[in-house]
Amino acid sequence: MIQWNAEFARRLSCREEEKRQMAPLIRRFMDLARIAGREGYQSLEASLSERDDPLLALGLRLVIEGLPEPALEDVLATYLVAEDRSGWPFLKACVIIEGLLALAAADEPALLARKLVAYYGADRAAAVLEELERETEEEPRAEGAT
Repeated sequence: MIQWNAEFARRLSCREEEKRQMAPLIRRFMDLARIAGREGYQSLEASLSERDDPLLALGLRLVIEGLPEPALEDVLATYLVAEDRSGWPFLKACVIIEGLLALAAADEPALLARKLVAYYGADRAAAVLEELERETEEEPRAEGAT
C-alpha cells in the first residue's frame, strides 16, 4: 500500500474526464488476476506489450519473476518519489502500482477492483465498482465452466 502524504495527494489531482481512463486499466488488472489465478504468474509474460506503460511493463516483469511483495513495493514506490509526475500521469502510476501489488498478493479480481476504484474518490467508487461487477457478470462463461 502506497504511503500517502500531502505532496502525493496534491499530485493526484486531475479532472473527472481523466479519471474515466482508469476503468480500462482496472479491467486489465482484473483480467491479469484471472489469468494468474488460472495459469500462474509465468503466463502473464504473454500479456506484456510493447505499447505498455514502462512502469507497468517493469512491474509486471518483477511480479512474474517473483520479487517478494515488500521489495516490489519498495521498488515501485521509488518511482513515485523519483519521478515528477502529477495529475493523470501520477494517478495512472498509482493505480498501476496498486494493481501490481494486488497481483503479487494474489488478490482475486473483485478484491483487486475494490482496491483500485478507491482512486476515483468516495463519491464515484461505488458506482464504478458496480459497473465493473456488472460487466464481469455479463462476460461469456468459458467452455466447461459450471
